[in-house]
Amino acid sequence: MKKLFLSILVAVVSFSPVFSAEKAPKNEKVKNVILIIGDGMGFAATSSWMIDCHYAPTSFDRAQFVGMSKTYSANNRVTDSAAGGTAIACGVKTNNSMLGMTADTVAIPSIAALAKKKGLSTGIVVSSYVLDATPGAFFAHVPKRGMRKEIIDDYLKERPDILVGGGKKYFTDPEYVPENMIDKAKLEGITFVSTPEEFYATRNTPVLGLFADTSYPMAIERDTDFLADAAMHAIDILDDNKKGFFVMIEGSHIDHAAHANNAEQLTWEMEEFDKLLNAAFDYADTHKGTLVVVTADHETGGITLLSGSKDFTKGDTGIDVKFSTTGHSGSPVPIFSYGASAWKFGQVMENTDIFHRIKAVLIDK
Repeated sequence: MKKLFLSILVAVVSFSPVFSAEKAPKNEKVKNVILIIGDGMGFAATSSWMIDCHYAPTSFDRAQFVGMSKTYSANNRVTDSAAGGTAIACGVKTNNSMLGMTADTVAIPSIAALAKKKGLSTGIVVSSYVLDATPGAFFAHVPKRGMRKEIIDDYLKERPDILVGGGKKYFTDPEYVPENMIDKAKLEGITFVSTPEEFYATRNTPVLGLFADTSYPMAIERDTDFLADAAMHAIDILDDNKKGFFVMIEGSHIDHAAHANNAEQLTWEMEEFDKLLNAAFDYADTHKGTLVVVTADHETGGITLLSGSKDFTKGDTGIDVKFSTTGHSGSPVPIFSYGASAWKFGQVMENTDIFHRIKAVLIDK
């Protein structure tokens, strides 16, 4: 039996592919990084979109490499967006609700801050409000994600070139801030725009765009592709910097649809996200040195895709999108990558590794 096992092992090794140095993936120079986060987007959410498209090619099918991210936080096997966002933005596991700092409250610079220090342009585009957990992880350093005033103070210190989304009331309502923080931002030389149209009409930086009192409307509630349009205008502005740029774009409402256990809303959000990804991949095709990384901070909804019948000898009986929770789950999430050095993200990894691998190709090069 032992000899048989050794014979099989030798055969497997003998026929395993061997890659020469010439065929191994190369370290391509990365000038620009487009990091796209589908908040709450797990494998089932991406699969549901593929099914909705009747398995015709989607943006996810265009990805050159696919990996998987483990999302647990420092104090919980089920992360929230603050700890999940901080892991991706700053490369550390922290406690749920904490932004931009370690579990023992040591502030950590984000990949956006490091890019800005290196002379690159930086941008953040979200469909939620700009002080929410995921965007906040890229410029704020607070122990509680609800500390609006302190998060705005950190924004004014770090000053990404572009910050657009919703959340106007958090800058102006006395319930959250002691003074009008939009006026303060203007006094500090930041251009303020209140509609997407005003944003599309300007190339000024730094620019703060607050297009709704709270989150920007969900895709089902409007007739525009806001996320792709706003993201590509931001990229067009950031591209003026010959040194390169870093931009984080969040499809925030995927999470909101899943929290609501609303399959129809989820489909609309995935459709908009699909358009965003195709636009980003197209940009990478025409701009050498661009890396696109697509992932999620966590999975929301505990989504499963079930057959309409338990009798699998039948023909197709339909597929139902089922939710097992209105909260988050501990499931791992996908990583899709495209463009320069995309191969570095085609593995199973910690969510913190996403930061470190982007840093290695964009900052430490």
